[in-house]
Amino acid sequence: MSRPEPGSGHASITPMSDQAGNPAPGGPGRGQVPGLDTRHAHPARVYNYWLGGKDNYPADREAAEAAIAANPRIVTDVRANRAFLARVVRYLAADCGIRQFLDIGTGLPTASNTHEVAQAAAPDARVVYVDNDPIVLSHARAHPASDIRAAEMAEMTRRVNERMSGPTATMRDRAAITHFFDELDLLEPGVVQPQQWRPDPGALSPPQVTAWCGVARKP
Repeated sequence: MSRPEPGSGHASITPMSDQAGNPAPGGPGRGQVPGLDTRHAHPARVYNYWLGGKDNYPADREAAEAAIAANPRIVTDVRANRAFLARVVRYLAADCGIRQFLDIGTGLPTASNTHEVAQAAAPDARVVYVDNDPIVLSHARAHPASDIRAAEMAEMTRRVNERMSGPTATMRDRAAITHFFDELDLLEPGVVQPQQWRPDPGALSPPQVTAWCGVARKP
């Protein structure tokens, strides 16, 4: 996330690319991933179901409900995480003057997407979405875009994939998460559970969420 560059006076949503860094199929406009499999559950669609989205199928909903049965708090956790993202984006756009956002691991669109929150606070905000999941790419094409630069997006996705190669899911405690903020200016209230990071006044929040989060500024 960065401050605006001179002359960047319009909003845009850049299309996603696949894991190899190739532009999403179909060119500008709408597109579909060939061979879309709706018979088996897919993590992005399961997560979409937990968030209350509509981009899921019976197999996804069955898997999502099975996970809920095993961990009844999972919906509370993912929704608290999503609400945290929205509050951070709003704070950065409205209070910090941030106009360029990079959303890595976008997932399927639901309510309060990054570009919606950012542009509600600052209409000239620019958002780039990056995701290596081909299922997500088909839905990304459904978003209107005023500035599509597929070649640049492909290169950015390739670079992000190189930096993020390796295990993507590791359980860490608060101390381990805090370590990620070393040499950065950690904003108040520091590393907390998502629902505890600058909650909206009067908002109903769960008492406990199994995640840690924080926001920091590079000196």
